[in-house]
Amino acid sequence: MFSKFVNYSVRILMIILGIAFIIYGIWYKNELHDSTLIIVMGIVVTLFGVYRLIMYRTQLERYNFNVNEDDNENEN
Repeated sequence: MFSKFVNYSVRILMIILGIAFIIYGIWYKNELHDSTLIIVMGIVVTLFGVYRLIMYRTQLERYNFNVNEDDNENEN
């Protein structure tokens, strides 16, 4: 249970960090020398966080399906 919380927290924090990079790059566009790099980095970090979140959720569902399937086979 605790590991699920930590996994979800880290992935959501990664998404929030990416969004913060994007906002920071847009907000200080005139003051930064290379704000495009920060915005692109924010987009990459956000997409990677979303990808990791989706993959973790998919793996959990696959694991739960296999565990339930094994339990059903043992009952018969």
